[in-house]
Amino acid sequence: MVDAGSIVDKVVSGYQGWFNCAGDGSPIDLEATDGGWRHWSSGTAPAPGAQTFELYPDLSDYPWFTLFPTDYAELGNGEPASLFSSHAEDAVALHFSWMRDYGLDGVALQRFGVELRDPLQTGTYLADNRNAVALMVRNAAEQFGRIFYVMYDVSGMSERTTATATEFTQVIKQDWTDWVTDSNRLNLTASAQYAHQDQRPVVGLWGIGFADRPGTAAQYRDLIAWFHDRGCYVVGGVPRNWLRGAAGGVKPGFRGVFRSLDMIVPWTVGGLKDPEDVNQWLRGNLLPDAVYCAANGIVYQPVLYPGFAWSNWNGGVPNQVPRRSGELFWEQARAVRRAGIGTAYIAMFDEYDEATAIAKAATDSALIPIDQYFLTLSADGIFVSADFYLRLAGRITQMLQQALPPTAAVPIPYSDGPLFLRTGLEPGLDARPTWTDTVDDAGGAVTGVTGPGGSTGPQCRVLETARAAAGNHTVMIAGRDQSETSSYVYFKVFSGPIPVSATTRLSYDFRPEDALARHVAIDLITTDGTTLRDSGARDDAGISMHPGAGRGTVGAWTRVSCAIGTWLSGKTIDRILIAYDHAAESGDFTALIDNPTIENSAP
Repeated sequence: MVDAGSIVDKVVSGYQGWFNCAGDGSPIDLEATDGGWRHWSSGTAPAPGAQTFELYPDLSDYPWFTLFPTDYAELGNGEPASLFSSHAEDAVALHFSWMRDYGLDGVALQRFGVELRDPLQTGTYLADNRNAVALMVRNAAEQFGRIFYVMYDVSGMSERTTATATEFTQVIKQDWTDWVTDSNRLNLTASAQYAHQDQRPVVGLWGIGFADRPGTAAQYRDLIAWFHDRGCYVVGGVPRNWLRGAAGGVKPGFRGVFRSLDMIVPWTVGGLKDPEDVNQWLRGNLLPDAVYCAANGIVYQPVLYPGFAWSNWNGGVPNQVPRRSGELFWEQARAVRRAGIGTAYIAMFDEYDEATAIAKAATDSALIPIDQYFLTLSADGIFVSADFYLRLAGRITQMLQQALPPTAAVPIPYSDGPLFLRTGLEPGLDARPTWTDTVDDAGGAVTGVTGPGGSTGPQCRVLETARAAAGNHTVMIAGRDQSETSSYVYFKVFSGPIPVSATTRLSYDFRPEDALARHVAIDLITTDGTTLRDSGARDDAGISMHPGAGRGTVGAWTRVSCAIGTWLSGKTIDRILIAYDHAAESGDFTALIDNPTIENSAP
């Protein structure tokens, strides 16, 4: 149970809760006339070229009744391409169970001003939907012992009352009074898990001082004072360079507004890409900002984010700000710790639109539709598990709260299982080989094998080809066997470490292009020097896993599967090899290997 009595020592995540699907029974589904989809797409069902999100979620944990069909083709693994609704109590509960399981403190529940009730506007289904999700969040926070508070996002609201819209400050005040705190309506602040500081309920205002957001300095002074008069602790979402005035993209007159806030949360999403950016942020923002805030009695809460992209719906290049397999996220967190700050705001928990979500997401091409690009978590070339960023966010929380040291390297394995490796070898989607055309001198080396046709060296590399088992890429091993007595070559391809338990299984698609290539196989070397080939292991068909055993049909794909845990349990895979090993014949050989997978199977 996370203590809701303080916010200044917490690491919270922004929670959007804004995904709707046709058929989810939400007010949007029942009353909107454009099809009922929100944030996955604009009204109509998501389809190739018609979506408003970048990162595909991993749906394996969701109850079936929280998922809704799309107009995409099937996923790479053959499953239907579905999406979850945020207007599903079990989906929200699942998210909060993840927060508990991975050690996350809680959320700032986004409350979008453009969705709130405005007396000058007709139709209330957006507000009704937002209120329903807010109640689900309250229930889930109480069930799983996480904290939450309301954060108003002023984006798109009206700065002045017009014939069709009310001034944004009035809409927010009315919503807080009539809905958020009303004992006969949402009554959110009465929850035992609603965040407080110094016995004051926390409320966030995001968009203060931004040049492209509504509100003058006078309006914000009035709004913040109004919340203070009602005993609230006010958190302000402000521009990254909020202390630099106009030079930092801040509207005039906001220095005093910022000083009136209880907590400052400067927005950095998209602006930090590499270690040098993070170091400049430390020197130019974190350290001076923290000094200013301490001198003015303000709590400083930096924003952390794992990566960013929105090419599917708002332009830009795919994988615009790469996650670098967790390094960007961890570097930011270490900088916050170096600045002596023990709190942070993670952007965001469930932001699949801009690919900043830390919630479970598609690991690789097997979990996205085959007819539409989406970002995957393995896009940077290393396989990371669907829960990798939840695990890393939990470690960041511990590290900022002084329970763990700020190690230089990302402090968690890329996967804790049950899936440790799966790759279709597609660029920008899947894990890629650690090595190309690299003989493993310590793991088998090369004897009697040259390059194809007698050229300089044998090859083991990713090949783009229509002959791939799936997609357009596969690993090719090719060479010429020049000896009829002893010929072999062992290439190292992927690096570990991967732990092996009794239930661990290796599988891959295999296609020999000629008779000699039947003597190609994946081999494994563990940290103690044990090899799969010499362990006595056999595949499910009873064939030895030694490359020399020979397997497969020339010109056809075969799925090879081996319960390697039977022979290697308790060991750790250090390197994954692809090898040719044959003594009896000579000649050219070419084989293709695709979709290698190492996972723990169900007992």
